[in-house]
Amino acid sequence: MNTYAIGDIQGCFSEFVALLEKVSFDKEDDQLWLVGDLVNRGPQNLETILFLKSLPNVTCVLGNHDLHFLAVATGVHKASKSDTLHDLLASPELPEIIEWLRHLPLIHLNPSQRYLMVHAGLPSIWSTAEALGYADEVHAVLRGENYQTFLNAMYGNQPAIWSSNLKGMDRLRVITNYLTRLRYCKVDGEMDLIHKDQVIPLGFDAWFDHHPEVLENDMTILFGHWAALQGVTGRKNILALDTGCLWGRELTALRLEDKQFFSVPSQQTLAKFNELKGV
Repeated sequence: MNTYAIGDIQGCFSEFVALLEKVSFDKEDDQLWLVGDLVNRGPQNLETILFLKSLPNVTCVLGNHDLHFLAVATGVHKASKSDTLHDLLASPELPEIIEWLRHLPLIHLNPSQRYLMVHAGLPSIWSTAEALGYADEVHAVLRGENYQTFLNAMYGNQPAIWSSNLKGMDRLRVITNYLTRLRYCKVDGEMDLIHKDQVIPLGFDAWFDHHPEVLENDMTILFGHWAALQGVTGRKNILALDTGCLWGRELTALRLEDKQFFSVPSQQTLAKFNELKGV
């Protein structure tokens, strides 16, 4: 049995299938981990979700695009011009898809393999146990009867820093932003959620640069979200898996047992790239 962790798919289903074929993925014996952003901006979102729902051994965490899809699908937020969610929204299986997605976690920990998976990042001000506990606060709301209230309130960049005194939607929003949108922060955890490229905002650093060389319990963190890194963090125990398939580069998998990487080229066109960038 092998375990493969794969970067942001975002509806690039053809590349996803090609990558599984490249690693000779066995759906009955192998395990599949996905770092979130399963859907949106790519062309085959429905195929992606239906395939994932059919797999017996798949572990996914939610990304910001997955949460945005839930908000659009439940009518609490308008779709953006760059969204490509029409196939999902028109599907007769939409109610089942919503239920499946909103029961996915924001963070996944496998203590025996010493891997932690999250979509965007993990602030160094939280221990692993704290991160899991805070994520569970969001899970409880997202899986509850009033989840649409949370989906409506999750948008926004404030508060930009964690405090144990935060309550209500402010508390849930900052937890969600750390786990699904984080790129740059200060050592005290204050986030910059504006900058997306590799131009570091003054006074901030990449979130992983604040973590010690040896992580708690000798853990390895897997994350996606940040395609501009092109898979490079400079860290052996904090690994970026979003290698920009949506943007015309590659879709990447990591085999956890030996930390070997596999990639397939993107099939997304320059025209599609320019469309997403508003060119």
